[in-house]
Amino acid sequence: MKKSVVLFILISSFSFSQNINDYEYVLVPAKFSILKENDKFRLNTNVKLLLQKYGFKSYFVSDSVPNDIASTNCNKLYADLEKDNNFIITKVKIILKDCNDKIVFQTDFGSSKEKEQVIAYNQALREAGISFDKLNYKYNGKNEGVTEAVSVSKPIANETTPTRVSSTKNTEETFYFAQTTAYGFQVIDNEPKVIMRLYTTSQKNMFLAVKDVVNGVIILKDNQWFFEYIENGKVFSELLKLKF
Repeated sequence: MKKSVVLFILISSFSFSQNINDYEYVLVPAKFSILKENDKFRLNTNVKLLLQKYGFKSYFVSDSVPNDIASTNCNKLYADLEKDNNFIITKVKIILKDCNDKIVFQTDFGSSKEKEQVIAYNQALREAGISFDKLNYKYNGKNEGVTEAVSVSKPIANETTPTRVSSTKNTEETFYFAQTTAYGFQVIDNEPKVIMRLYTTSQKNMFLAVKDVVNGVIILKDNQWFFEYIENGKVFSELLKLKF
């Protein structure tokens, strides 16, 4: 009996690996079914990037995608998140379904005991993503000839990082989150990792800022936050996608 169970598990795992390798593209929705807002906690963006990390070609779903492509072409997968309801622990897993709503692959649940939701969800997502390490995904070229299925429109937004005024570069857009502290705020990324500390001043829209060994100020200009500092005698200003 034990041998049969082990054999069944091995066959199931092999089946998942074989099926997943048939697909090159994954569409990520603007809003996951477990949440009420588009790209809540930046989870949709992070799933898209996670899939790219493991070799998939992932795109955001757009309203302009033709219905016939979305409903009849089955050479792509559709990403979603599933949550295990628990008041103490946040648990999520990533699910990839085919055009018939059949699960082709799903990760293990990732979990976090953090109380702050943005941290908890992203920690749980990162832990769930570890399942892709065991997948050894590699597209087998099965749907190589079906090119029209990738005719999705451009992603939700162009993704660019804040840049110094003295140089320009196009990379992934990064959002940061401000958490209240005794001295003001600490700014965290999605890992979550503290990347900057903000100290309150007499001005509502200005903070003293410390980033690594660099001291500067965070100021609000035209409804956008900028980190301004002096380096080698020059003044630099970086746009900071900061959410309080």
